[in-house]
Amino acid sequence: MKTPLNLLIVEDSPDDADLIVGQLKREGFDPTWRQVETEADFLAELKKSPEIILCDYAMPQFSGLRAAKLLEESALHIPFILVSGTVGEDAAVEAMKHGATDYLLKDRIARLGSAVRRALDESQLRRQRIQAEEELSRTHEALRQMLAHSPAVIYTLRIEGQNVIPVLASENMERLLGYTTAESMSYAWWLDGLHPEDRDLAVSTLAKGLAGGSNSMQYRFRHKNGTYRWIEDSSRVLCDAAGQPREVVGVWTDISDRKQAEIVLRESEEKFRQLAENINEVFWITDPVKHQMLYVSPAYERIWGRPCQALYQSPQSWLEAIHPEDRPRVLESFMTKQERGDYDETYRILRPNGAVRWIRDQAFPVHNPEGKLYRIVGTAEDITERRKLEEDKKGLEEQFLRAQRLENIGMLAGGIAHDLNNVLSPILMSCELLQELVQDEQIRETVEMIKCSAERGADLVKQVLSFARGVEGERLIVQPQHLIREMVDIVRKTFPKSICLHSDLPNRLWTLSADPTQLHQVLLNLCINARDAMPDGGDLTLSAENTELDANCASVSPNAKPGNYVLIKVTDSGCGIPAEMQDKIFAPFFTTKEAGHGTGLGLSTSLGIVKSHGGFVKLHSEPGAGSTFEVWLPAQSGPMPSAPRIEEIHCLRGQGQRILVADDEAAVRTLTKQTLEAYGYSVLTATNGAEAVALYARYKDEIEAVITDAMMPVMDGLALIRALKVIRPSVRVIACSGSPNEEFQSKILEAGAKRFLPKPYTVETIITSLDQVLRNQ
Repeated sequence: MKTPLNLLIVEDSPDDADLIVGQLKREGFDPTWRQVETEADFLAELKKSPEIILCDYAMPQFSGLRAAKLLEESALHIPFILVSGTVGEDAAVEAMKHGATDYLLKDRIARLGSAVRRALDESQLRRQRIQAEEELSRTHEALRQMLAHSPAVIYTLRIEGQNVIPVLASENMERLLGYTTAESMSYAWWLDGLHPEDRDLAVSTLAKGLAGGSNSMQYRFRHKNGTYRWIEDSSRVLCDAAGQPREVVGVWTDISDRKQAEIVLRESEEKFRQLAENINEVFWITDPVKHQMLYVSPAYERIWGRPCQALYQSPQSWLEAIHPEDRPRVLESFMTKQERGDYDETYRILRPNGAVRWIRDQAFPVHNPEGKLYRIVGTAEDITERRKLEEDKKGLEEQFLRAQRLENIGMLAGGIAHDLNNVLSPILMSCELLQELVQDEQIRETVEMIKCSAERGADLVKQVLSFARGVEGERLIVQPQHLIREMVDIVRKTFPKSICLHSDLPNRLWTLSADPTQLHQVLLNLCINARDAMPDGGDLTLSAENTELDANCASVSPNAKPGNYVLIKVTDSGCGIPAEMQDKIFAPFFTTKEAGHGTGLGLSTSLGIVKSHGGFVKLHSEPGAGSTFEVWLPAQSGPMPSAPRIEEIHCLRGQGQRILVADDEAAVRTLTKQTLEAYGYSVLTATNGAEAVALYARYKDEIEAVITDAMMPVMDGLALIRALKVIRPSVRVIACSGSPNEEFQSKILEAGAKRFLPKPYTVETIITSLDQVLRNQ
């Protein structure tokens, strides 16, 4: 099979060209050829890259030497053979210098086939060599680029005895340490650049590594700018055929960033350790796959009272400390919620000493980059004190709500008290009038009883007002015997028959400076508590005695002072009060009764009243042996005040002076009119302030004084006083009210009233006050 051949013939003779083609065919080639004889055609055909060029040396318009030079300039590496009948040896050599492959005389054309084959073979080898050189060059350039941009510096050292001589260092040395490759080509340079603290260790490590094998070390090396960089130096010793170390090949890697990261990591770990070991909460980390406790902070020992080591050995041991009532719930939550991320449990634990602590335990899952559960971290906080505060807060909120309800009740009671005083005023005045008019002793006793009841009702209303406004009640000289006997009578009539009442009172007790209604409330509270302590019946004893408290005894009783006291005791045979509760029973809203059966205010109110009277309360009680409450009240020196005599009031009779009475309550208005007329006064009445102004304007020259209610429709007492002052600035006014308010009372007096009387008032009060006003006292 013939060999295809892409042939360019540079020849001016077609016959010679045919001769050449014929010879090639005889030599086994199948040429495809083109013939040119000018420089322009030659250059055009070169662009088509023929496999070989056969060129005549001498032509009329071109020459073989010129063609060889043009081919050399094109750098196309195409085989070029001179074929000529006249070429000399010097011309052939000149052509060879310019790239001709061979030369051949036409009279020796038989050598053409072998010459062509040799030229083609040499061309093939040349192309392969060029390709190999180009590939090697590319490889070298790629390696150079890789080394130039690599973070690692590659170096080689030659070993000569105990010395090492730098042979090679990659160009990125300058980027790594700022030195050129030439600057780094000495052992002294390396030795000088080592950090003083690292030099000895680095030199000894290198010396040991020269014996053979691999070596790795880390040290600080000075950058050309004066700073130090951390270098990881990894090397390997290469040996010759005899096994002797001859060369060191190594890599320098800048690990400064890694070292800095390690420092930051250590600092972070140290901060975490300090935080975890000093916080009040327990911080813990577990491996959910291996069921292993990885970390638990020292707070575990402080809160659980158990060693951390025990938890590392048995990760489930913390569950054993949980209160038995809470353990099933916590265990179920632990098994189902921790991996979901919603584990948040509050439970009790039992410390080894038996103490109970409240714990809030939370857990959070941690996943790896693949999304798989990797760790569970959590915190356990001791919330015992917080829970106690929350319970106390809840109790205070309940007390506040109760106090608000009581305040609202007090405000409501204050409004009702006004109307009750208007009801009681005519009753009291009627009783006093009836006592003067009626001579039958039995009827007089009945009237006296009605009067006493009305007075007690007035005192109760006054007490309600005092409670509603937080003001002190009126202090009087009181004989406690009367109060105690009255209380005995109330208990006997109202308490269950299963309760046997006993009283032990001396013939005479010292008097007290006290509010009788408040003391009545104290005794009633104590008796009711005694009744409630004996649901199945028992003995209730009220006793009193005069006693003197010396300094020694006073020193052991809080709030006690030496002196004379009236001691009142309320004793029951009930269930008694445990010792741990005796300090709490006087606290507001504290009660041992069932919900709805007590406000918790009875004893605290009683203690407050006794303290406000300068006294104190003592309790003696044992469970199952009953209780005794002792009320110690300072005795009052001096005789009991005497009640005003009727004769003294009669001396204050009027002389027919005309008085204007204004009140919207018909009963009060009528009884006041009858009382004043009974004591010698002439009375005009008005149902409101407007009527009173009209009457006063009409009879201003006859009216000596005005008695008016402070709260009336159309025009109240304050507006009435101001209107009367316009008519006559010297008008004398007595104002009355069933709901005395200090602020309102001050406004009344500032407006020009001479007196302010609280309702209900007695005959003595109204007659005495009127007489004093008329006499300008």
